[in-house]
Amino acid sequence: MSSIEQHDAVQHFWCPQLGQTINFAYCRKVQGGLPCTRVLTCFSPHFDVAAFIEQHYTPQERERFLAPAQSRVERVLDTLEKVRQDKQEEDK
Repeated sequence: MSSIEQHDAVQHFWCPQLGQTINFAYCRKVQGGLPCTRVLTCFSPHFDVAAFIEQHYTPQERERFLAPAQSRVERVLDTLEKVRQDKQEEDK
């Protein structure tokens, strides 16, 4: 087992996104191979997840998955902007 897999079997009693018990293995690669944005909150009571993240992920990767999630309104506006741009490209 590699050192990145050392905590994969650790379970958190309740995933706020999925609504069930979840293993760290799932949470550490759920975002295209990067951890869930809530990994620090959920797994800090189980082991030193901050040190784990520091050891296994680059500063750029950490910035990507630890950044605050967009609000629902921001996601809707981004989607509308993308649709508008796609429509403009089709009209050309």
